[in-house]
Amino acid sequence: MKKVCTVLMAALLLLCAMNLGAGGQQTVEEKLIIREASQVPGLITPGVWDGQTLSLNSSIYDFLAELDPATGELVPSLATEWNSEDGQVWTVKLRKGVKFHDGTDFASEDVRFTIERTQDPDLGHLQKADFAIVERIDTPDEYTVVFHLAEVRPTFMYLMTAYNMCVLSSEYDYAKLGEMKPMGTGPFVLKEMVPKESALLVKNEEYWNEGYPKADELRIYFVPDIDSSVSMLEAGKVDVCPFINTIHKQNLAAKGFKVVSPYQEYRFVALSADREPFDDNRVRLAMKYCMDPEILAKVCQGELGSDVYYNETPILNVLAQYKDIPLRGRDINKAKQLLAEAGYPDGLSVELYYASDHPYGQELTQAIKELAAPAGFDIQLKGYTRDVYLSQYWMDGPMLLTGWGPRVDPSMLLMLAYQSEGPWNESHIDDAEVDELIAKISAEVDEAKRQQYYDRLQEVFYERGTVINIQVPYFVAMRPEVKDYRQPPTFMVQYEYTYIEE
Repeated sequence: MKKVCTVLMAALLLLCAMNLGAGGQQTVEEKLIIREASQVPGLITPGVWDGQTLSLNSSIYDFLAELDPATGELVPSLATEWNSEDGQVWTVKLRKGVKFHDGTDFASEDVRFTIERTQDPDLGHLQKADFAIVERIDTPDEYTVVFHLAEVRPTFMYLMTAYNMCVLSSEYDYAKLGEMKPMGTGPFVLKEMVPKESALLVKNEEYWNEGYPKADELRIYFVPDIDSSVSMLEAGKVDVCPFINTIHKQNLAAKGFKVVSPYQEYRFVALSADREPFDDNRVRLAMKYCMDPEILAKVCQGELGSDVYYNETPILNVLAQYKDIPLRGRDINKAKQLLAEAGYPDGLSVELYYASDHPYGQELTQAIKELAAPAGFDIQLKGYTRDVYLSQYWMDGPMLLTGWGPRVDPSMLLMLAYQSEGPWNESHIDDAEVDELIAKISAEVDEAKRQQYYDRLQEVFYERGTVINIQVPYFVAMRPEVKDYRQPPTFMVQYEYTYIEE
């Protein structure tokens, strides 16, 4: 009996030692856990990542530079400073003492590997066109990288913020391990991945940004539709729910949830220029004459010119590069006339593909269908969940509605989606003047001249372009206890700063 009592006393003392400190306060605290309901990701390996589940890669990897969400300025991350005297030779200094999650040291060779990997013909890197201008990369020491470009690029460092430009380890096999065991220098380390279900990330105890991340764990649940994600938030099963629409926003705000809008997103209506019927510019113009921007804003539960914007170019209205071209105005008679001239006097049928679970997709496609009907357009709506849409139908339809995030430098988007050889040229535009203007925009150092090229580019799109641009607010809902949520226009959620205040 004495022995049993001794054992029990020892166990009690051990429990007290574990749980109590001076003054009787608890020293072993509960883990600080952030839970997010996110989209089901497709490919996640940097370079071929389609941007689904933004919080996953933004937490595992770091970038050379990132945007300050409060100021919009380019700020250091893995690079501490950079400079160029002529816009063609760029010297970048790297942060010392950084380690990858596998314990290897971050150095200049990793940056060289990351950039040279963009040109791997077997990979199909989505930033290949951007970095094709890099002629040579010198690494004079472990913490210095010198880029020699074939052309002047005054905004070269902004390319480093593209979400597929996470810095990778030159010693890691991303072709083999990038999907199930992604590894970088970021604030969180992937501990477990269940495909199509969830990911568990834990705090990087050796993270270079001292004092961060604040959370011990980040749990991401992959949810196939936004309504289910919202239900999880309301039920207290998650703390953060991105990609909600305006109706969700109103309902959640009324229930006491916090809703933020970090930036505006694009909803591009792409009219395929290389197939019927939109290979004829008269049909593209007819579709544009059917649109009513005020109605499109209202179906997004917003007001035109305040929270929803509209134009016929690839440039956000809120950007300095935007040229204010008067709206075309709805004119059904003009649309019918153009269709008749194009050989469709009795109208035509066309399919519109879109992501049914992406905010505003259902509302906008239905409105577009109804607005175009009086002119003779019979639009067949083809909605699929976003993962299916992106993997099976995107880039391969006569008419598409696609959600795009903003780019801090508009030329990044232009090279991706509107150059004839752009990897995400969803409208299949092949216009020699557009290609020439994009090349001039990318290389021009003088801001006034660059703006002239932007102005002409937008005029060309108004005259014969392949896009209708509806800009909507990107909303993220969260419990009111979630503090310091940061997400700049690079889309990459900066969860290292976020914490829960109970």
